[in-house]
Amino acid sequence: MSDTTSSFMEQLRAERDIKNTLQQYCRGVDRRDFERVREAYHADAEDHHGPYNGNIDGLIGWMVRRHEGVAQSMHFLGNCVIDWRSDRIALVETYCVTYQRLKADGASSLSDVGLTVGNSGQQTQVRCRYLDRFEKRNGQWKIAHRVVAYDSLLLEESPAQSPFAGDMQLSTRNHDDPLYALLA
Repeated sequence: MSDTTSSFMEQLRAERDIKNTLQQYCRGVDRRDFERVREAYHADAEDHHGPYNGNIDGLIGWMVRRHEGVAQSMHFLGNCVIDWRSDRIALVETYCVTYQRLKADGASSLSDVGLTVGNSGQQTQVRCRYLDRFEKRNGQWKIAHRVVAYDSLLLEESPAQSPFAGDMQLSTRNHDDPLYALLA
């Protein structure tokens, strides 16, 4: 294999690893699997989420409290542009839309974590971009620094009762989710 082909293949592998890390982060948040979220970051990483800004231990603590008031969560990732700085550093801009339904009694837990958007029982749609510095250390691409840049927020009332039939499989925010039966 030529040096050019080998370099190209390594870059494709790195892109796949970076995008997989972003997707695993979203899965972790949506399923309240915060150790999976932690795995997306290097141990000394910083995250600037807006309501929380600091190290990863603090981010995880903030997320645990924040998501106590969230009944359902779903992240969609869109455009992902990777600007290579070296074979070990990449600057990554990823578009994200997050849909969340707040628990009927979740308003108080949201105010505790510096977030005042949405009321108890509402649905939110947040449009933002993840601006990440990824670094390859010990053979793994992980986030070393993140800034969440917010674009817009849409709030709407959530139906009081589920619109789904009783025999439909619903997602959950824990290991009871049907995903884990599939992975078993």
